[in-house]
Amino acid sequence: MPLNHFEHVTEQLAQAKQAVERMQENQTGFAEAQQHVKIAEEALNELIHDPDLNSKTDQKEIQRASDLLRLIVETYQASN
Repeated sequence: MPLNHFEHVTEQLAQAKQAVERMQENQTGFAEAQQHVKIAEEALNELIHDPDLNSKTDQKEIQRASDLLRLIVETYQASN
């Protein structure tokens, strides 16, 4: 898997997670959290549809990122 693609997704997921955590702590920043979640979703979607990422390792990493995004989204929705 090209590291730059996966690193980009990992960074976007981390930013979304941090934004949701800040939102939970302060009960503010809903728009910021929503924006970061959307950016992470878009980055992951690009990764999922990359035809060069078809090895078992790639698929495991993509699944891990998808699971993390799902948890971030669920946390965001529960806090809203």
